Amino acid sequence: MRTILKLIIGISIIVSTSSCVSNKMLTSSVPPSAINEMVYFEPISYIHLIKKGNKSKLNDSLSQITKNKVENILLKNKGKLNISNSIKVENDTLTKRIENEIIFLIQTASRNKSLKGLTLTPTIDSILKSNNQRFALAIVSVGFGRRKGNYSGQVAKAIGIGVLTLGMYIPAPVKSNITIYGIIFDSKLNEIAFYKRTKPIEKSPTDSKILEKQITKLFEGYFYKRKR
Repeated sequence: MRTILKLIIGISIIVSTSSCVSNKMLTSSVPPSAINEMVYFEPISYIHLIKKGNKSKLNDSLSQITKNKVENILLKNKGKLNISNSIKVENDTLTKRIENEIIFLIQTASRNKSLKGLTLTPTIDSILKSNNQRFALAIVSVGFGRRKGNYSGQVAKAIGIGVLTLGMYIPAPVKSNITIYGIIFDSKLNEIAFYKRTKPIEKSPTDSKILEKQITKLFEGYFYKRKR
């Protein structure tokens, strides 16, 4: 299961850094005005760290930092997002199952570019019904950062490769990256009410201001108007 999850994370990063993947908002027939109260699942965060070359490894510390900051942002914007409280799950096995189901639903919505026919997975559906909740939000953060000094080394290497190939090929190293996915579950209709991801940006995945700005963009045009 751990190997499968790592594969999912890797695919997510590839998807999030690809400009050809749509970040179009997908919604059900339920209007956002009907979501006057919703709970949220514990935020999920997969942050990699590049220490040497361009090889990345999932970093638990960075992932936890981003996860905590995302939750603080959600609580700070409770009124704006119609959030009431979090769903607490104490069982580690159940938590991992929920995490896997959230990733599965996000990947399916992203791949299909549609919410049609996408129903709630068993564990998420059971958790919401047992807590007597109709709507629930899940936020997933995917990104990476670099060890101090790694970026300048990769830039120098890119310039060197450019010189050797007479400028025909110059790899452009990315210093850092963050993409945020948001999904809202509707247990009453057994469907996804909302799905969207932000465009990946070359910013620190642990920067509170960047994270809040991205989460704000996630729900623009849904819970509130887009900023001009």
